[in-house]
Amino acid sequence: MLPTNRQIGFFSDAYCLEWMYAKSILVRTELAKALACRIERGQYTLDGAGEIARKLLRETPERLLGLPQSPGGRR
Repeated sequence: MLPTNRQIGFFSDAYCLEWMYAKSILVRTELAKALACRIERGQYTLDGAGEIARKLLRETPERLLGLPQSPGGRR
């Protein structure tokens, strides 16, 4: 157990819209690069990589935040 005065929280820099947008672009760009490398190595198919990206970028946040399913989304 840790005393209350020693506990800290991490809330991210998501309080600023400009930072959130830039971070979103950065995450999507780096994820695309990583998935492209895996496709080139033959570890993933194009459809498989797309499924991974969709789950990471759309379905997981929807589920964690309790949001309704996106139109056209699959569960």
